Amino acid sequence: MRRSAPISERPEFSVIESNGWCEYRVEDTRRKRMKLVGFELDAFVALVAAYYWSKIVSTRVHIAVTTLLLLAYLYHRTHRILWESVVVFPSLGLQFETHRGLAGLSLTSTRMFIPWSSLEDFLIHEGLRGWNVRYYLVAITRTQQGVLKLEVPFENMLPRFPILLEVYRGVHEAMRAEDEQCPIHSGISMSTGSEDNK
Repeated sequence: MRRSAPISERPEFSVIESNGWCEYRVEDTRRKRMKLVGFELDAFVALVAAYYWSKIVSTRVHIAVTTLLLLAYLYHRTHRILWESVVVFPSLGLQFETHRGLAGLSLTSTRMFIPWSSLEDFLIHEGLRGWNVRYYLVAITRTQQGVLKLEVPFENMLPRFPILLEVYRGVHEAMRAEDEQCPIHSGISMSTGSEDNK
């Protein structure tokens, strides 16, 4: 497995290559800065709970409220997005991943797989967010019922254009290789010349 950072100005972006797959990963850069702050906050919460412990356990209402607050805090701490990625499996398709966890430890992940046979196109699109124009990637897929769907990778991170361009090029290179192997999966209609033979 080989990991590289193809864009030196964007340290949050890395490409991880191995036999049979290639992952384009965007990490949360705040995670490294928040690691120390998070542990300091955890220590502060523990100190406050220890200081008020006698009041907390005095009534069932205080116990219930404190338990709910601690569970909400724990949920918030353990469901922070660590990284999002697009994984390219050359002979199979694409997989979009979002990893959530605590201080670099991935606790949960969500994955969505898109086979090459249902992928119509993979584009860089632009949208408005307030007064800003933001670029994002979009995979156009076709369901078994023939309905077109749009799937957005990196939907939480929304990386900048140079990162999107690198991922776009990598995915299109894999799509081109798949089309050469199996032209029936191509979103581009190919003329066989059979109309001329009639």
